Amino acid sequence: MKKIIIYFILLSVFAMAFSTCRKVDVPPLPDLRFPLPLLTKDTTSDVFIHGEDPASFLGKFMVDLYYGQAVKPKKMNVVVIRNDNKINVKTIKADVTSFPASIQVTGTELAELFDSTIKLGDKFEIGADVTTKDGQKFSAFPTIGSPYGADTATLPGSSFSIVYVADCIFNPADYNGLYTVFTQTWDYKVGDLVRVEPGTGNTILITAWPHPDVGGYIRWPMIVEVDSLTNVATVPFQAVGEYAGGPSHIIDSGTGTVSPCGDKITLSLIFSVGTYYGEQPLVLGK
Repeated sequence: MKKIIIYFILLSVFAMAFSTCRKVDVPPLPDLRFPLPLLTKDTTSDVFIHGEDPASFLGKFMVDLYYGQAVKPKKMNVVVIRNDNKINVKTIKADVTSFPASIQVTGTELAELFDSTIKLGDKFEIGADVTTKDGQKFSAFPTIGSPYGADTATLPGSSFSIVYVADCIFNPADYNGLYTVFTQTWDYKVGDLVRVEPGTGNTILITAWPHPDVGGYIRWPMIVEVDSLTNVATVPFQAVGEYAGGPSHIIDSGTGTVSPCGDKITLSLIFSVGTYYGEQPLVLGK
């Protein structure tokens, strides 16, 4: 009986203590999230730098906050590096304090920032240095470690930087001449030469089958259709040659890619010669 009374008293004391704590105003916990930047390209502007005319480049992009307006920095500086050189960081726009912010940069500005002309293949990566409200500074391109913390890159939907590359634009006229076979096929050895030339519209022509060694054949150039925006190549159903006294050499289908600079063609082709013949790659380059 004494034990029951003691337990009852203790229970009453705990209940009173809990009730007292509930009546005290507990201040909200501080938001410990970091004011992460969120960078996205404006696809109504240039998404890459024209390698043959870099001065014509106009890139537009948005600098926003990953966690929204609830987690704001004191400011951000929009910065850029060239070809992954984190020692040489240049500022595109300093002291950005209003978000989302629409920023733009031209090819001429990039060339002036790095005091040199833009070359084919140059890569420009744009990020944001963050200054928090308590004055701490965090670099977009630290020479050691990851920006803003090692685990931030795993956040879903994060985009802490964007990249613009100086690249070519597909032009069928750039595909003209003898191309070297890079990967051995049933017909060709590595190092053999194949004729490539421009076709009509966004097409290129490859004259390869039958192989010259078979003799007594008729050839028709294989038509390769190219999507000029994605550089994806499609080979429609067609005949590409005829053996002497034999069946036509037929390509049932084919897909692949081309280099927009005209120096490489990578295809996977399905052949038949009377009956199904099989699939083989065709990789050509200069």
